[in-house]
Amino acid sequence: MTEKFILSNNATVLIDEMRDVRSLAVGFFCRTGSADEPDDKRGLSHFLEHLLFKRTKRRSALAIARAIDRLGGDADAFTTKEYTAFYAHTLDSKFDEALDLLGDVVLSPAFGTEDIERERGVILEEIGECNDTPDDLVHELFVRSFWRNHPLGEPILGTVESVNRITRSDIYSFYRERYGAQNLIVSVAGHVRAKQVLPAIEKLFARRSAGEIFPPQGRRPRPFQHFSIERRPGLEQAHVCLGMSGPSQSSPRRFAAHLLDIALGGGMSSRLFQEVREKRGLVYSISSALTSFRLGGYESIQASCAPKNLPRVIDTTLSVLRKFKREGARPREILRAKELLKGNLMLSLESTVSRMSAQTRQEFYFGRAEKPEEWLSRIEAVTQDQIDEVSQEIFSGDSLSLSIVGDVKNIEYSGSDLAAALA
Repeated sequence: MTEKFILSNNATVLIDEMRDVRSLAVGFFCRTGSADEPDDKRGLSHFLEHLLFKRTKRRSALAIARAIDRLGGDADAFTTKEYTAFYAHTLDSKFDEALDLLGDVVLSPAFGTEDIERERGVILEEIGECNDTPDDLVHELFVRSFWRNHPLGEPILGTVESVNRITRSDIYSFYRERYGAQNLIVSVAGHVRAKQVLPAIEKLFARRSAGEIFPPQGRRPRPFQHFSIERRPGLEQAHVCLGMSGPSQSSPRRFAAHLLDIALGGGMSSRLFQEVREKRGLVYSISSALTSFRLGGYESIQASCAPKNLPRVIDTTLSVLRKFKREGARPREILRAKELLKGNLMLSLESTVSRMSAQTRQEFYFGRAEKPEEWLSRIEAVTQDQIDEVSQEIFSGDSLSLSIVGDVKNIEYSGSDLAAALA
């Protein structure tokens, strides 16, 4: 069970005591991500995430690396569109060392000019690697076109141009503005005692000012129905991403939408996997995913195939969506989807990292960490009618969009083609 504490400077602390493990996970989460950046400084949050592991006021990059190795586990960081995370996973006996390391990295960075320029080069290489990875690229192409002119549609890494524009002053100002105590969540899960952990965190934050609270981006993304294609001569396969609007994190329809997503493309028994791969042999892999943020979401389908098979893959996928919309979910599909979703949830409870991350996301989105029993009961309470209703909304065709990356020719879809595809 998660206990929540608010420090005197308004930092949030979450602690989940797990008595039957010998490990722990501790994370520092900042309530800011790539969607909170200035338009001309895209990639700033991710740049900052890289830099915090490069140097602090008392550790060099090598000293940080050695401290990570001494933990006997691992430490890492990642940036999302809505928050940034730094975490360590280690033995229960290493809590003090893990907290000291993460506290130093997040609360006492030193932004050296040489570190910034060196890391800029690393990030530019990362952007290049993403551009050379077609399945990543087609998803990025879809999202940028689907949510154009909205921060949630922009790439987390930024672009070559925006990353080259970021200065040391930009990084320092963004850090000072966004990394105040009341914008931070410290999350701990594992073999710990709250009465021992909390004083250590309070001591670490003793001199940290509260800073400002920044309300989340208030403008909802508006979907742009589109067909976009990036031709890449020489690629063996065509990569496709087809998607449409879905529920946000706060939507009461999200549990029904998750079950729909599983039935559609969430496993080997899903409709897309069976129809496109197993029955027709058109792809090696095909899957769907529901992506939700505070202000919006989308359902996407990704697959890759030989260019000659692309028209059949798209047509078969659209046929599956039309049939799902027309006939609704089958009782056996719903049962399998519920068992899979509940099973994944319960298995994740055995991981300290999963529990640490889950309680933080729940705090971030809902203001409290919910008990597993609450999630299980909500999953079980979803009815066939609710799934059918959400399928009518998601598969309406109003926002259906398509992006393709590959060595393909003579393929074109208009907005009216896409709008009519699910009629």
